[in-house]
Amino acid sequence: MKKFEKITGLVLLVFAIGFNLWLYRLEPTSTIDPNDNTFQFALVDRTNQMVDYANKECSKNILTFPLCHLSILIDHWVPNWAEGYNLPFYYSHIPQIAIVLSWRILSFLFHGLTLFRYYHIVVYLLLCLFPLPVFLALRVVGFSWLTAGFGALLASHISTDGLYGLDPPSFLWRGWGLSSQLFAMVFLPLAIAYSHKVFSQLREPKHETRQPKSFLPSFFPFHPSSFWLAVLFIVATTAGHLGLGMMAMMSLVVFTLADPIIGFLRQESLADIGQLLKKNILLLAALGGASVFFLSYWILPVVLGDNYHNISFWDPVWKFNSYGWKEILNNLFNGNLFDFGRFPVLTILVLTGALVSVWPRENGLKSVRQEIGKKFRITADLSADDNSVNLFPFSLLFTFWLILYFGRTTWGGILDIIPGMKEQHISRFIVGVHAAGLFLVPIAFSWIVQQATPITAFLSRLALDMPIAKVNQIFTIGILTVLVALPAYRQTMRYNELNERLIVQSIRNHDAVREDSEKLFEALRKLPPGRVFPGRGGWWGKDFSVAETPYNMHLSTYGIPVVLWLPETWSPNSDTEQYFSEDVARDYDLYNIRYVAAPPSQKAQLFWKPLAESTTWKLYEVNTSGYFTIGTRAAVVGTNKRSYGNIVRLWIQSPYSEKKLFPELRFIKKAPTDTRLPYIQMVDEATYSIWDKSHHSLFAEVPVYQGNYPLATLAGPQTVVSDMIFKTTVKVEKDCKECILVLKQTYHPNWRATIDGKPVKPITVFPFFVAIPLSTEGTHEVVMWYQPGTLKVVLVLLELAVLICLAGFFFLSKRRGTR
Repeated sequence: MKKFEKITGLVLLVFAIGFNLWLYRLEPTSTIDPNDNTFQFALVDRTNQMVDYANKECSKNILTFPLCHLSILIDHWVPNWAEGYNLPFYYSHIPQIAIVLSWRILSFLFHGLTLFRYYHIVVYLLLCLFPLPVFLALRVVGFSWLTAGFGALLASHISTDGLYGLDPPSFLWRGWGLSSQLFAMVFLPLAIAYSHKVFSQLREPKHETRQPKSFLPSFFPFHPSSFWLAVLFIVATTAGHLGLGMMAMMSLVVFTLADPIIGFLRQESLADIGQLLKKNILLLAALGGASVFFLSYWILPVVLGDNYHNISFWDPVWKFNSYGWKEILNNLFNGNLFDFGRFPVLTILVLTGALVSVWPRENGLKSVRQEIGKKFRITADLSADDNSVNLFPFSLLFTFWLILYFGRTTWGGILDIIPGMKEQHISRFIVGVHAAGLFLVPIAFSWIVQQATPITAFLSRLALDMPIAKVNQIFTIGILTVLVALPAYRQTMRYNELNERLIVQSIRNHDAVREDSEKLFEALRKLPPGRVFPGRGGWWGKDFSVAETPYNMHLSTYGIPVVLWLPETWSPNSDTEQYFSEDVARDYDLYNIRYVAAPPSQKAQLFWKPLAESTTWKLYEVNTSGYFTIGTRAAVVGTNKRSYGNIVRLWIQSPYSEKKLFPELRFIKKAPTDTRLPYIQMVDEATYSIWDKSHHSLFAEVPVYQGNYPLATLAGPQTVVSDMIFKTTVKVEKDCKECILVLKQTYHPNWRATIDGKPVKPITVFPFFVAIPLSTEGTHEVVMWYQPGTLKVVLVLLELAVLICLAGFFFLSKRRGTR
């Protein structure tokens, strides 16, 4: 019987994966993206460029080559949007590195396999194989083969109205293209499962004749492999997507409290509950601490560099605040969180699983089943494995994420006491709700199987005394396939019908203009470096497109730096860049918008100089100083990262940039002692104070900046190396007071600079650019480059050393254990 059940569970798993592979077979054939995959692939493409860059830069010292190479791959400059930003410093980067390195290996075997096609194959396989980690997670928790198979059968069929959850629309071509979330979600179920297993072993340890050694306190009775696998999958989830990783870590809190809550409800002694809570908290600290340690090279610099991570006021408020309890509960009970567009089959199973998980095991229904089992001589319980699983934590986990998903709309600022919540998109906590639901659905299935005993007992007598467990299995699978799987699969197929048509249409439309668009790329790559303005997404840029993808998205996907498209708003320049005026020539020079790509029908500005044209586009040039300009430091403005937007906006819309007057920005709260320049302190977004502490309205009394036009000039050519190294020559005249050289890239502390080979510390100037002071008369060679931070490199070395020690410890332990 167990063998038959195992085979049935595996058949359900194989069917779920095979169905996905067939249904989404057109996904990797797409040739152009209309969604967030343009941003995701751009990061992959940039990482590929950085492999070549690192090969050249790191070859100077063969001993440090591996570490140098790694440091560049995990922290480099991405020039594509918003005046450049070091996205890998803050954003997930391991998936991009894995894709690029594996593609470079496979490209030797499969000639003609492009990076774009390989990226989409990876996304396709991860999406299609998602039932596998769900199946494995359910087995890790302790569910039977059949229950795990049923969970896998429905894992890929959550349906929402574009809520960014674990549903297929989040990842498909016609959907949102959230492949970064996909890289994490394949590990999330296993992270939850192993975390549950570790805490369950702490409550009811399995006694072994010989406990393997571990680095954990001796009173932790679980097998250390469970602990380290929990850490591994939490780290893997976080490496794929920081938000999902936070959810995996926050789920540990639920598992910490679950058993003490059960003990309290069972009226166990407070001493026993306190002892268990103490152990659980220590385990929480161990799991969380180990996970954070192996991610510290990324997380710690992010925390320390938070001032340079923008929180955009262009982002919709609902992303940060979510929708509130009323709207979310309404969506839950209407079926819109799990079953949008169909009868709420998954919603019913999720809610049933949540209720079953808190229902006492010693109930009347179980007694009825036992009596029926005696009467009909039932010797095998189909779901006997499921009866040993501690179910309550999953109901608690679902409740926990549902409550957090209510967001600030319900809870206000109280959520901010949780580390990292101030800048978190609370609306994405639907992923936590869905992840918990993946465990509640099979719980409901197992319960239904057990409650079907009276019916299947009768049917077994009609079936010539066929074993009741087999009848139970056949009956339950048949009924649930018709009532649950069929409507779920039909809705998924309906959604994908349009998806397939749109993919075929986009390929056809892309093929019609591909040659013409490639000519634009070819023309741009032959020109001196500069940013491109391909129109605003809300104006003529919306219809200036390649197939269904606007050029402002398409150009940036392949490394062309563009302006006024925000696939991410983390760059401190992303908000104020939007105040660029298309008809103001000085704004082009401010941002080094050197080229304009426009449809042939678009009327050109007087200062646009035609360069080239084709059937579907025209290319213009605008006169700018390049990526460098000379300026005068006109004032010092103290601020925090949320208060500089308006003052910079007023500066952009004034003639100050044309006069080369650049105020310095500092994250300070009081006047500095190292300068005699006018000082302005931002009190909030609309108020500032001056030297006498008096407050002024930013819009009633606009700050006035004074200074002389800089007595310095750019005296030589500008050189750009992979948008990582920028070189130029400057000539500084006598008495050039407060002269600065401005690099039109977003400031970050990782920028380095030398003047004639001597290090100089960069500063931040309006709008949020990198600058260095020029104080010495004469002609000077200047080099400015982006360099991974020292702390990140040190932490990477430390983590590698610990990994090597752990590997050595386990290897030695295994050798001793085999003697």
